[in-house]
Amino acid sequence: MGSRAQVLAIAGGSGSGKTTLAGALLEVLTPDRVALVSLDTYYHDLSHLARKDRESINFDHPEALDLALFCRHLECLRRGEPVECPDYDFTAHCRRSAGRRVEPRRLIVVEGILLAATPALRDLYDHLVFIETPAHLRRDRRHRRDQFERGRDAASIERFWMRAEESFADWGPVARESADQVIDGAQSPQAMLAALTATFELGKYA
Repeated sequence: MGSRAQVLAIAGGSGSGKTTLAGALLEVLTPDRVALVSLDTYYHDLSHLARKDRESINFDHPEALDLALFCRHLECLRRGEPVECPDYDFTAHCRRSAGRRVEPRRLIVVEGILLAATPALRDLYDHLVFIETPAHLRRDRRHRRDQFERGRDAASIERFWMRAEESFADWGPVARESADQVIDGAQSPQAMLAALTATFELGKYA
């Protein structure tokens, strides 16, 4: 692949618009030019626990994620080596048996709430974006996602949301302070992408 790939990291609270911005990037650059990796797929497999015990896990704490594996995979992609990313079932809280092969690209986009939780993670990024979005808007987005995409009931959704906000109070400021750029997540996807490209040059990856 020539020179080392560049890593663009997109952090922010739950429902801030991380996945939306990453999707907008994919539409512009296409999967042939950018590799997308979500930190959310690196949750530890909980198939050894009873279903009720899985529900008690705080999924918004760094210990819920296999950060060591995420770092190794990102280092491989930076070197031009393909990886087999986990494929996570958010309804059952388990990893599926088959992973997802990700091919190396000149630009690697990673997104997740806890992307900046440790110095080792932060050292892997060339450009860290923090999406700042009002809590009420993030809550509405998360409720819709968890209801329609993950089949959770209202009580479960609110319980997970409160845990997410408690963790975000601890880890969110770290991401914002470490960010190379802060983007308003209340904007349209096109406006967020325009704000990103004003600072981060996408043209060389097109």
